[in-house]
Amino acid sequence: MQLRNLPLLPTNAIFHRQTRPSIRQTSPFCSTSSALLLKISPRTPPSSTTRPIDPYTNNNPRTAPASMSGTFAVHKPAGVSSATFMETVQRKMEADPDFVNTNMTREERQKRKRRKMPKVKMGHGGTLDPAADGVLVLGVNEGTKRLGEYLNCSKTYEVIAHFGCSTTTYDVEGSVLERVSTTDITKEMVEQVLQHFRGEIQQIPPIYSALKIGGSKLYEYARNLESLPRNISPRPVTIHSLEIMGDILYDHEYMLPTKEATTEEKFQERVFRDAGLKELVKLGNKYAEMELQCLGDKGSSESASERESLAPGAEPPDVEREEPPTVTTDALELVEQPVKVGESESDELAAAQQYLSTAEIVAPHPIVAFRATVSSGTYIRSLVHDIAIAMGARAHVAKLTRTRQGGWEVGKNVIAADDIEGKDLSEWAPKVKFYLKNGPLKEYEQ
Repeated sequence: MQLRNLPLLPTNAIFHRQTRPSIRQTSPFCSTSSALLLKISPRTPPSSTTRPIDPYTNNNPRTAPASMSGTFAVHKPAGVSSATFMETVQRKMEADPDFVNTNMTREERQKRKRRKMPKVKMGHGGTLDPAADGVLVLGVNEGTKRLGEYLNCSKTYEVIAHFGCSTTTYDVEGSVLERVSTTDITKEMVEQVLQHFRGEIQQIPPIYSALKIGGSKLYEYARNLESLPRNISPRPVTIHSLEIMGDILYDHEYMLPTKEATTEEKFQERVFRDAGLKELVKLGNKYAEMELQCLGDKGSSESASERESLAPGAEPPDVEREEPPTVTTDALELVEQPVKVGESESDELAAAQQYLSTAEIVAPHPIVAFRATVSSGTYIRSLVHDIAIAMGARAHVAKLTRTRQGGWEVGKNVIAADDIEGKDLSEWAPKVKFYLKNGPLKEYEQ
């Protein structure tokens, strides 16, 4: 039967293709009945209760419902990186279809499937150090485009500075660069120095940071003991407020790091620090000038002692070995057992040095707690490092907590890490949806 001989159809009919006809069915000599190819349904008159089908809205049954987008904040625990904890939140949230990103292109879906990436699109607004804890702002789906707002906002930190030694990373995880006795620090001494670190200052970032130079991050150069392609200039930052929390404590639970930095690590830190200090001296920083002068005097004395020790015919100086200082039983558990009588002198000297380092570790070096509200780009580790040097001491960060970032604040509108790691998604997902919709300023109502 030819198509041109088909009977005329009513004008008030809608054609719905049931199946794609084969070549045999569409040929002029197809013997299949036309009733199998077409389905005729009468047109219903439009009414006020009938919603029109819009292919660009969610009314279209072929279009998936829009996924939730926005920002919310979680409390990142210490000991895990920001990216790792963010992925943990992603994996848990993809169990709820409301969070799954439905606006991805086909290429993006294939890419995520190939790389086994979570179905929830997510990013974070500002990296926290692995050793730090506190507010971590997360953007979900289209909310990732708003994370730039939190990169340029002010932040509040609570930090515990442990005096007694400086480290390569400026925190407790680094190797010891220098040890300085700090048994006479008072609150008045600290406050006198803090007034010079408020307001707009120039700061040298730590070499163990994520800043990029020459296409690589600074910590990559530091770990590989490579020289930098160019010097890192000091960065302008603003310290809105900087206050001491409580009193200076000598009786506390914190211990000084035990690992000593190698000669190469100390040399690398000194070269990096010298370059930054010279730039600060040009800007009129008196503390940088004093530190640079001290480093120069120390370097000249070290080089002179090295020349004397390497002079031909020079005899090694007599070293008077004192008895190792008395240490507690708890401190002795941190080191190996003392050497036995009859061993070589080198072993005795190593044991004495081992006792000495243990005594320095358990000595009562004070801790000072600060609360600082700073601008974007400020490194609290560098701030503590510079404050200690300005006091003629050395210190590192023992504990760091970000308590506020923009409108997100711990204890107010931040989802606790225990809820995310220890509870079911159904218990904390309603709070996430509330903040994605309303932001940080509206109080959550259960």
